Amino acid sequence: MRKLIVLLALCAMTGAVVAQDAAPTPAQRLKALEKRLEKVEGEAAELRHEIDALKKQMGNGEPPEGVLWTVDMKSDTKGSGAIADLDGDGTPEVVFGSYFGEQHVFCVNGATGKVVWKHKSDRGPLDASIAIDDLDGDGKLEVFSADSSSGHFYDLAPDGTLNWKFKLPNSTDSPVAIADLDGDGTKEFVIGSMWEGKGEGAVTCYSADGHKQLWQRYFRGCIQSEPVLVDLNADKILDVIVTTWRGDNCVHALNGADGTDIWKFETAGDSKSMGMYHGVALSGDQKTVFVTTCQGDVYAISAKGEEKWHKHYDDYLFSPITCADVDGDKKEELVFGGHKLYCIAAQDGFELWKKDMDRLLDRGVVVTDVDGDRDMDVLYADHLALVARDGKTGEETFRFDARIKDDSMWEDISSAVLVADLDGDGLTEAFFINGVGTSTDEFKNNYGRAFAVHLKGKGPEWTTFRSNLRRTGNPAHNPRK
Repeated sequence: MRKLIVLLALCAMTGAVVAQDAAPTPAQRLKALEKRLEKVEGEAAELRHEIDALKKQMGNGEPPEGVLWTVDMKSDTKGSGAIADLDGDGTPEVVFGSYFGEQHVFCVNGATGKVVWKHKSDRGPLDASIAIDDLDGDGKLEVFSADSSSGHFYDLAPDGTLNWKFKLPNSTDSPVAIADLDGDGTKEFVIGSMWEGKGEGAVTCYSADGHKQLWQRYFRGCIQSEPVLVDLNADKILDVIVTTWRGDNCVHALNGADGTDIWKFETAGDSKSMGMYHGVALSGDQKTVFVTTCQGDVYAISAKGEEKWHKHYDDYLFSPITCADVDGDKKEELVFGGHKLYCIAAQDGFELWKKDMDRLLDRGVVVTDVDGDRDMDVLYADHLALVARDGKTGEETFRFDARIKDDSMWEDISSAVLVADLDGDGLTEAFFINGVGTSTDEFKNNYGRAFAVHLKGKGPEWTTFRSNLRRTGNPAHNPRK
């Protein structure tokens, strides 16, 4: 009996020791709680969205007049989203990244605004614009995004699950460009990255086959720009054009096959100049390259790298330049901006009109019919408003006030505007994001709201940054449907 009691006591003590050993450490407990909190927050966001949708059905909580839907966020967006029918059900999805405090890729139903899925960044904001394409040729679309801080590049399946990811040379804000450069049936993708220890940023070309690196070049400064893909030397291989930000003030044209130099064009500036944040635009015939600089210069450059004409403005021309026929005269115009919005002739730079901006133009313009008169309008974000101007005269044809809070000095629409028929009614909607996304105060003052706003025109649609995945800034190069 005594032996049995001793044995039971030993078993109890052993169990206590095991239980004590199994107790989680504070770090493990913290990680588990954070994971649980993230799950609860996600469920709460879905519940809020469902409640809002039910209120709308019941005639309560209708979105503002002219708005298809909104999605509230913890931050704004600095780059561009993309629009495509990911799941093949006939309704497009809108996919976009988010900045400090949110740091997710969102996929929402284009007709309802319901969040379909979210994918969390490994580290840092998602400034680089989203791309959607069937990169590997399996008949399924993929979503591509990149972390601005960690430099991780992601390939996501249509349902938001991770196909693969890898590390770029450094952090990035560069929108990826995608095409079959050499015509061999396998696509390539090209992306820039920020400067490293030597003050040089990289532009790298990868194969869709296992994302193997094909070539890489370094230049002084950051490659923030979207690489632009065009055959410059008539060898039936798409070449690559990039610009430098806070670097050598040069436009670099590189051979698409191996990354060697085709030409280099130096813009006006010195070692303190900001250079070019965004990339170039191409003429419809792809024989002229157009670029604006933060020093206020506009250049037309031949396919051989020679200057065709040059204009200087007393303005900070941060935004990308767009080339399109905006006035219906069968000739192309250039639209760009800083503290003013400019429209000039692509042939010689003759100024057609200019208009004041409330604040700096960030992500360029879209050329589409906004008011339903079948003429082209120039659509863009101006601080807290979505604005359209007649392509011929520059007169305002549309304005939507997207203000969220009245007392915020930092609130701004920093995202690019996209245009597509989201609800299938034959008329287009404009998509953009307003909000605040600073890196200060532990992000507690950040917020954002994604808008889908009704337009009266039927297009053309503008579903990705710079109009197409070659990033040419000219809708004439969009793939035919």
